[in-house]
Amino acid sequence: MSDTENKIKNATVDLLLKEGNFGFTLSDVAEKSRTSRTVIHYYFRSRENLLSVVTKDILSDLVKPRYDTLISKDHLEIKILKFLEKSDNICEIYPYIDVFLMVRYSTSEDLQIFFQDILGSFKNLISEVQNFIDCKELNYPDAQFFLSDLFSLSSFSYIFSNFSCTLGISSEHPSIIHDCKNKNGRILDILFKQNNV
Repeated sequence: MSDTENKIKNATVDLLLKEGNFGFTLSDVAEKSRTSRTVIHYYFRSRENLLSVVTKDILSDLVKPRYDTLISKDHLEIKILKFLEKSDNICEIYPYIDVFLMVRYSTSEDLQIFFQDILGSFKNLISEVQNFIDCKELNYPDAQFFLSDLFSLSSFSYIFSNFSCTLGISSEHPSIIHDCKNKNGRILDILFKQNNV
């Protein structure tokens, strides 16, 4: 792959995942990559093809490694902590990654196939979480609620931080934005220790 192709793909990823510009145009990509629309057409033919190529890269390079932590053989709490740490590494750089996945899911066959495969590999995780619930080690009605909280808690702070920066809140209250040091501990408390309340 040429340097120019990589520049175009990297610019598109930044537009999507750093800026949340899901309706980007090829002119936006040309400006960000310092190329021309003609060059983009030469390598990718169309916006939709460029988006498809970039989506595949996002899935293999960013999404899969994050979700792989949840299908390891580790104890549930260790898996969750590793997932949160991996999420921090990715979401700090690309705060809109989860929003992109949700927005793009209905129109991307690649995303649909990926998440169908994930669901298949999550069967053991769902059983493990349900076992914790059945043994009263987690205070959740079922595994779906637990996983819903996990996924939303793992990325929302980065979406909020980026949105706050846009509003100018971060300059007035920097601790709101950068207090991720103890965030994972707080999330583990919410997920695992709420039954002690």
